[in-house]
Amino acid sequence: MKIGIVGLGLIGGSIGLKLQRLNHTVYGVTNNNFNQKKASERKLANFISCDFCILKECSLIILALPIKDLIHPSNELISLIPKEAVITDVGSIKEPIINTWENIHPLYIGSHPMAGTEKKGVDSGFESLLDNAKWIITPTSKTNLAAVQTLSNLITSMECEIIKTSPKEHDEAVSLISHLPIFVASSLIKTAYTEQNKSLLELIIKISATGFADTTRVGGGNPNLGLDLAVNNQKYILKAIKEFKTNINEIETLIKNKNWELLSKKLTTAMEVRSNFIS
Repeated sequence: MKIGIVGLGLIGGSIGLKLQRLNHTVYGVTNNNFNQKKASERKLANFISCDFCILKECSLIILALPIKDLIHPSNELISLIPKEAVITDVGSIKEPIINTWENIHPLYIGSHPMAGTEKKGVDSGFESLLDNAKWIITPTSKTNLAAVQTLSNLITSMECEIIKTSPKEHDEAVSLISHLPIFVASSLIKTAYTEQNKSLLELIIKISATGFADTTRVGGGNPNLGLDLAVNNQKYILKAIKEFKTNINEIETLIKNKNWELLSKKLTTAMEVRSNFIS
């Protein structure tokens, strides 16, 4: 297939590398000449340009843009996307993006590969990022079924597992497992960075190891992404924060009251149910 990718950062670049290995011809669009040069050096697509005209012969186009640019796409992008091409995006929220694109393009389907790192930009993509990833598709009553089948075939060929759900359920689910951790990790980093006690801070920095690094990884990522998520998935993120506060407050009370037996049970339960999330 001739496949277009608009945005060759972490997700777009990784998809570009994977699709080339599957012998598709990939047309990549970057936002400036500097990124075009870097993306070309890394061979993130077969053909790379800053001009949306490069997409004119593509039969499927993947929009790998920041959330705000997906919700408010440029008129130039809209005008140069072929009407007969299947369109999807890889944004980590769905309802507001779908509300925009279903009114723009008849063959649009919302989707979201569950893969990522804290890195960003054209230097960050790598082919194995999507290996065995879960890729969510969020069709609605307006979605073209033939377009869904075309996208599904492509995703399956990339050895990703397809999960179908509604845009609403997607946004609520990812608020708990993907969005909330960003803000919790950010708070953990701020808590550990105790500027009131310089000697203690020096010690903390010296002895911090893999446990702290793993726990806070997503808090060290792209701050613009976190802001975009908060702005556009506010309802479900606030709901997730409320639930988290209830749980951490319960732990605080158990420790205050020296209720070690119940605390032990709570920690044991968390240990046991974690296996449901980690494959």
